[in-house]
Amino acid sequence: MQICKKCNMPDTRPGSVFEEGVCLACRNYENRQHIDFEEREALLAKICKERIAEGDEYDCVCAVSGGKDSTYIVATLTGLGMKPLLVTVADEFTKTQAGKHNLNNLSERFHLDHLLVRFSPKEFRENTLRDFEKELNPLKWIEEKLYEAPFSIAKKFKIPLVFFGENSGYEYGSDNALSLTHPLSDAETTVYYFFAFQAYNEIEVMKKSKELGFKDLDYFGEWYRQGNIENFTQIDSMGYIAHIWTKFPKFGFQRVSDMTSRMVRKGLLTKELADLLIRERDYVLDPFAKRDFCSTIGITESYFDKIVDLHANRSILVKDANGCWRRNDLI
Repeated sequence: MQICKKCNMPDTRPGSVFEEGVCLACRNYENRQHIDFEEREALLAKICKERIAEGDEYDCVCAVSGGKDSTYIVATLTGLGMKPLLVTVADEFTKTQAGKHNLNNLSERFHLDHLLVRFSPKEFRENTLRDFEKELNPLKWIEEKLYEAPFSIAKKFKIPLVFFGENSGYEYGSDNALSLTHPLSDAETTVYYFFAFQAYNEIEVMKKSKELGFKDLDYFGEWYRQGNIENFTQIDSMGYIAHIWTKFPKFGFQRVSDMTSRMVRKGLLTKELADLLIRERDYVLDPFAKRDFCSTIGITESYFDKIVDLHANRSILVKDANGCWRRNDLI
């Protein structure tokens, strides 16, 4: 494995491109200084003003999970005079108190209509199990729906604008262009990445969202997540964390690497401390997340382990004395 000399992210991330030992995500972050975000924010205001002038019941569709990003995006759009139709695609995992509160807060605080899209639980379980067994990518099917459903609803309601959150390809380093629009866009419906209009900073977004009623896991004291370093991202449902962890057996990194690398780039964490956190936590699967994942899709935890073992990347991983897969360069 090649490790980014600036942020510790390994080159096993799909789509990762290294130059002189530096990952594309780090280079993208440095190149943000050449993007005119004032011009982009002015463009967002212009887009919203022109859309409002059309006078329809809903000005846009806004895909929301209830998280900090959703709260910030909805607050910004409504502050620009927009009336978004909120759309959430649900998974079948156990919802946290924080997750339920945050979703409700969006409708209550901003007085907006909210559609909750729930696909057949049977279909969810079958597709999740299939993708878990075949690819160790259990939520591949539902994550496709996260994008497809808001777009389809916009089509049905004849709403020409859709907003998603960040351009993850740019932020995580599989694309070097901070595109404003999502590939789903067509002649009638434009799908925007909201955070392509602004210089995204998750810490500042979290602080602002808390002022608007967003609650993290600590607020309810409900769950200290193992294999993580923070309590305010991806907090909506428990089993989802197991899905994120499945990156580790295949690629040798998961959420701890994701978050520490971003914090190192922004000067919020030293590279040395990030390295320590990765060694201590990145391989860990939260036991509550694993239990919830297995019970939801109807498998045993031993079967979960069996499937993980089939997909584990033995060129970069070894099992420790406790039966946990670990990166062989970090033991």
